[in-house]
Amino acid sequence: MLGKARKFTDNTHLADSLKITISAVVPFLILMPYEAFNWAFAAAIGAMLTAPVDIPSNKKDKIIGLTVGAFTVPAVTFALSITDGHWYFYPIFVFILFSLSMISVYGHRANMLSFTGLLAASLGLAHSYEGKDLLLHCLMLLLGGLFYLVVSLAFNLIRPKRYVVLQTSECMELTADYLKHRGQLWDKDANIEKITEEQLNIQVHLNEVHENLREYLVRNKANTGNSSNNRRLLVAFSTLVEILEIAVSTSFEHSKLHELFKNKPEVIKSYQQLAYHFAETINDIAYSINLGTKYKSKYDLSKELGEIQLMLNNFVKSGDSDNMVEAVVMFSNVLHYAENQISKIHALEKTLTEKAFTADVEERFKDLEKFLTPVHYRLETLKENLNFTSTIFRHALRLTLTILVGLIISKMFDLLNGYWILLTIVVIMRPGFGLTKQRSFERVIGTVLGGLFAIGLLYLIPNGTVIAYITVLTMIIGYWFSHTDYKVGVTFITMYVVLIYGLLTPNFMDVMIYRIVDTIIGALLAFAANYLLWPSWEFLNVNTHLKKSIEANKEYVKEITLYYNEKGEVTLPYKLARKYAFIEIGNLMASFQRMIQEPKSKQKYRTELYELAVLNHTFLSTAASIGIYVQSHTTTKASEAFNVVMDYTIGNLKQTIALLEDHNNEEIAIIERTENFNLSISYLKGIREYELKKTYSDDKQIQSLMEESVLVIEQLIWLSSLSEKIFKITASIATMKKSEEDASMLSSLRKKIIP
Repeated sequence: MLGKARKFTDNTHLADSLKITISAVVPFLILMPYEAFNWAFAAAIGAMLTAPVDIPSNKKDKIIGLTVGAFTVPAVTFALSITDGHWYFYPIFVFILFSLSMISVYGHRANMLSFTGLLAASLGLAHSYEGKDLLLHCLMLLLGGLFYLVVSLAFNLIRPKRYVVLQTSECMELTADYLKHRGQLWDKDANIEKITEEQLNIQVHLNEVHENLREYLVRNKANTGNSSNNRRLLVAFSTLVEILEIAVSTSFEHSKLHELFKNKPEVIKSYQQLAYHFAETINDIAYSINLGTKYKSKYDLSKELGEIQLMLNNFVKSGDSDNMVEAVVMFSNVLHYAENQISKIHALEKTLTEKAFTADVEERFKDLEKFLTPVHYRLETLKENLNFTSTIFRHALRLTLTILVGLIISKMFDLLNGYWILLTIVVIMRPGFGLTKQRSFERVIGTVLGGLFAIGLLYLIPNGTVIAYITVLTMIIGYWFSHTDYKVGVTFITMYVVLIYGLLTPNFMDVMIYRIVDTIIGALLAFAANYLLWPSWEFLNVNTHLKKSIEANKEYVKEITLYYNEKGEVTLPYKLARKYAFIEIGNLMASFQRMIQEPKSKQKYRTELYELAVLNHTFLSTAASIGIYVQSHTTTKASEAFNVVMDYTIGNLKQTIALLEDHNNEEIAIIERTENFNLSISYLKGIREYELKKTYSDDKQIQSLMEESVLVIEQLIWLSSLSEKIFKITASIATMKKSEEDASMLSSLRKKIIP
């Protein structure tokens, strides 16, 4: 129980919350004895506004990012304050908002800097300062931001390894969850569609965690070379990626195996138990490294595998199947998978538990930098996005106009603390409609609940000191949950805001009412703007993500074909193609999830797009299974039939991409099956058997090589079939789109002819 409580509290979100709270409270503790409330308040605001830029990274990038953030806050405040009240204020205000919004094109850190700047712009007009007072206010904002930098670095010095340990632990938990869902597929009445969707959702989250770990471990390469802990975690991360790849790349015909083993169901049941133990073992390792406790394995996985192998041998002797050969070949594939996973899990256990870790990671991971997502701060990147085809450009324009309207409304009606309208717009407005809608509701609900709770506390507790302590506590909880449960976070943040006003002014009820009103106005403006002003409906983006996913799968199949023909060491292009194939299928599923949050009328081709997402995931799994098999077995020379089928599959994907790029009908005509392809599919098994028997005389060797032939041929046939399905469904969508366009054009012509 204590361990679970510690795991819940000892995480990066709580640490981030503590950094913000300490940075905001300390200025008051230092300056309040001198009755310098305005200075303390400015310093606290500077710290809180700089905090969003504090994203996980190496120390150099952290310092640069937070320093830029600390200077951005007073710079924006100064620019808006000195122009307020002049005719040129609004052009400058619009320019600053649009510029800050557009820098999001440079990646995650730039996006957080944009958020910081927009918050500063929203708060810049909360109080009127001039001359010396303005300079002092901006100076305190800067000092507050720099103080947050110091606090953040202090946390990093106290526990420098904690972030990467937590990320590794999370990576293990997600990988274990994925393996657990694989175990659920062995239930006789398993809901395969639902389980597959959940696995895809896990992959979306895993892509993000993988990227975070790559960034940290590779950017800190100097430490990785010298620190046993960093080397250990780098090897562990690599092993986790391999475990996931083996899992994704291996699929079984569960219903057929249930049928083949209907007279011996305990074989299937025992294997399912082993599959669950894979997940539980990795979860136990995650729990151990998270809490720093000694790890001890609960299960002897190798022994369990041996017992299942013995059960299979007894099954063969008993002759309890009508198709014994097929049953043994198919279940041997299951056992091969289990053997590979057990080997990787044991390697993971050894990496994270052995006392002396001396593995040389330099040679093994010499090309790891190539796996990082590059960020280029080029002017051309900004120029390329200055058009309506760019989602970020449309969002920047939409956000700028919405904030401008919010400011005009607050000034026209002279609303108390009208800047809360602007803050609400900045915080909840996102490029996509679905997330903006969700955040709008959560912010309004959280604001109302937080206000009611705070009013209740102020009425029930007259002691100002107690209220002050509760304020600090609600601040910690608010920022802690704002990352994981936005509604809860907003509730507690509203509580601490109202409690502060309750301590400072007797008319806190007016403040509360205006905060709720301003929040509702801001939420309504953000909601309406995302619906009316150049909306970025996700069904348009799904098309782009679908094309990228198919393109990535095509490149991966090309690399597998090349590797099967040339053998040898796995090449860097192969690894990169595999990485991008996995990332793009995650991006495709994430895009689909966003689409189903939008209005029903905007969920065009929902059924077809979901089917394409699942087909692309299955295609990737099948392609990866061939790649994994070639890596882990000594395979024969690739036959001409193999290359013909792979070329046909690649051709199908090329034609699908052409469809998605709206090429003309001649370019996207359906591929006709060639005579060579028909021959390859029809006689592939016979050709391979003939080749093997002609080359090898030893019966056992023939049996071993025929296992390769059966497994690879089955995957090849399935891969080509999947590529056909992907193309046909995409062609069906293209036909529907063309019909809609023709109908729309006909309707327009009729209106012109018959007014």
